[in-house]
Amino acid sequence: MELRREISQTVRALVRALLLISIINACTNPFQTRQPNPPESGRFSWVPPRRPEIVLENLKNAILEQNVENYLRCLSDSTRNARPFRFIADPQVAAENPGTFEFWTRDDERTYFSQLRAFLPDDSLHFLSLVPVQFAQYADSALFVQNYTLTVRHTQQWQGVPGQVAGQARFWMGIDQFGDWSIYRWEDRSLGDQPTWSVLKAIFGK
Repeated sequence: MELRREISQTVRALVRALLLISIINACTNPFQTRQPNPPESGRFSWVPPRRPEIVLENLKNAILEQNVENYLRCLSDSTRNARPFRFIADPQVAAENPGTFEFWTRDDERTYFSQLRAFLPDDSLHFLSLVPVQFAQYADSALFVQNYTLTVRHTQQWQGVPGQVAGQARFWMGIDQFGDWSIYRWEDRSLGDQPTWSVLKAIFGK
């Protein structure tokens, strides 16, 4: 009799244990490490710039994605490259904004791009179109002459700030000690009546 009672208690204990295990397995463990969400496709596109033409693709992607750091990575970094970055504004815009572009640096590019991005709604258009005009490559440098159209539908258009600019850019690129290419000299020129990229930099770079 005593033996049957012990066996019965043991069986009940086993049943409770199995029931408890099944309940635990059916529930989500609150302490389990959550699987990370897959990254947004193409959100932060960057290709190591082992060839100079890749720099222009990275530049277009950085503008499309409004990625400040990737935008700056397209520009020469004096800690990696002996050639410091310089931006040469369209002469007319430079004359209308005396002193603004005299010592324009990579930090000014950061300010311009960051402040412009602050006025871009998530659903706005922002992209760069480039049309090749001239290309020349040397041992440690390359020149790309490109006609551009930059579309940036920001919230300041109602104040007369253009939402689209166009002109011609001369991108001088160099290769650094790590084998990466970047823009060390960027010249902007007008091709007609449309405002140039220099206009946006003068407005948002202040």
